[in-house]
Amino acid sequence: MRKLAYIILAAGVALLTGCSSFFENPYFTAKPSGLNWVEIGQYEVMGRRHNIRLRMDGNGLVTVRDGTSSLVGNAFAHNVNSEQWADIRERRITLSEDEINMIFQRLINAGLFVKREKSLFSGSHATNETSFVYVAANIQNKTTGYPDPVTDPDLLEELKTTVLLFYQPQRGNANRPPRPQQ
Repeated sequence: MRKLAYIILAAGVALLTGCSSFFENPYFTAKPSGLNWVEIGQYEVMGRRHNIRLRMDGNGLVTVRDGTSSLVGNAFAHNVNSEQWADIRERRITLSEDEINMIFQRLINAGLFVKREKSLFSGSHATNETSFVYVAANIQNKTTGYPDPVTDPDLLEELKTTVLLFYQPQRGNANRPPRPQQ
């Protein structure tokens, strides 16, 4: 009987210490750190395929890339002969640690770190959306990132709002790709 009690106690301790991530709360208070970051990508799947990539670092540096170039979503792209290669704009903004931390907290409160089940019907054929939003983040050593687009309506709304805080679409010809040289 005593041996069974020790086994149960050891199993309980192992469960609580080894599986602590199972009990982690996805809603936590963000603390300022230069190691925190969130990256949001908004990609059009129809039309001109104008893409936006937003990266926010915990030190307050915000980088916004937009355009039709593959460099928007992939800094290591190599298709230099593409007509859209040069269609990329990058803007950097510096915020205070408190301001960037407030944005991180809003994303956490919207469910950024809630584990989601993969939808059986994910992909462009499953929705009438013309753009998809992807997110990856590391805040206080808690990481998230999904290969599929975000489908949670509350999180999606907050991600799109965050992108619009830093990216203001230009009217007229400013967002059109350059014409090829003849």
